[in-house]
Amino acid sequence: MAYTYEDMQREAREWLKGYLPQLDPKERLEGLDPDDVLKRFDPETRLKGLDPDLIEAWLNKQRRDH
Repeated sequence: MAYTYEDMQREAREWLKGYLPQLDPKERLEGLDPDDVLKRFDPETRLKGLDPDLIEAWLNKQRRDH
């Protein structure tokens, strides 16, 4: 049986599953579009851990600019 492109892709995905956890978060996110990453999280999760003053300042700026 011939080794196909699909076989290679499947093996590469399996290899990555073992390799990616060894990388630090910065390395794992390198090259990814921030908007694509952020879309995976709901707004509450995205805001969690941010300084409430920073959130308020951003909201005030949005109100002024729009």
